[in-house]
Amino acid sequence: MILTRRKVLLGALAMPSMGTAAPLFDIKMGGGLFSKVVSRSDDMSDGLRNLYNDHEPDLAPMTLLTPKHVPNFIIKSSMKLAFLNANTGEKMPMSLQEKGGLRKKQVSQLNHFLRDWRQNEIKEIDGAVLKTLIDVCTNYAPKSGALEVRITSGYRSKKTNNMLRRSSSKVARRSLHIQGRAIDFSLPNVSIRELSKAAKNICPGGVGTYSTFVHIDSGPKRAWGSA
Repeated sequence: MILTRRKVLLGALAMPSMGTAAPLFDIKMGGGLFSKVVSRSDDMSDGLRNLYNDHEPDLAPMTLLTPKHVPNFIIKSSMKLAFLNANTGEKMPMSLQEKGGLRKKQVSQLNHFLRDWRQNEIKEIDGAVLKTLIDVCTNYAPKSGALEVRITSGYRSKKTNNMLRRSSSKVARRSLHIQGRAIDFSLPNVSIRELSKAAKNICPGGVGTYSTFVHIDSGPKRAWGSA
């Protein structure tokens, strides 16, 4: 078989380019040929940096906690919420009705959205913490449009918590996130100082103030942080 210059050139053009081919697995981003990676901006990674850099107080081993509450509280006013996971970019809209309560489907949606996204594990979130979150949002929900609620952390499995502790000793060994009793969040249009003040007035448990988010939990009444 005689190869002419024309045949060689046509053959080369037909071959996929090695320089532009997508890798089978992207070690840095965790994706590859068969998975879609949601890019994270520096803004969305702030929550993780604060988790490593800010102090998270630990509870004493014998601390008694009240039983977790069923999320059957009354919603004070109608509003639309636009949840955003600050780590993955996942979004979830939710509409709430005045003098109504969270529907069973909405509770399931919130438990799923607040899951440990690293392990893809779901745990029921304490209704007391959900009530605090919703009550705080009520103060800032616009009359038209949706209030963006940026979630930094919800439920955290023991495996994930241990992994984070290996990166920083400031992560609490007995974090209430492990029990589904804590949420870290922010409202992009509300300053952290103002959000912290509102949370302290509403939350019956702990409130931690960090540079880019506020921590709320259903543990003992206490407060810590920079505001």
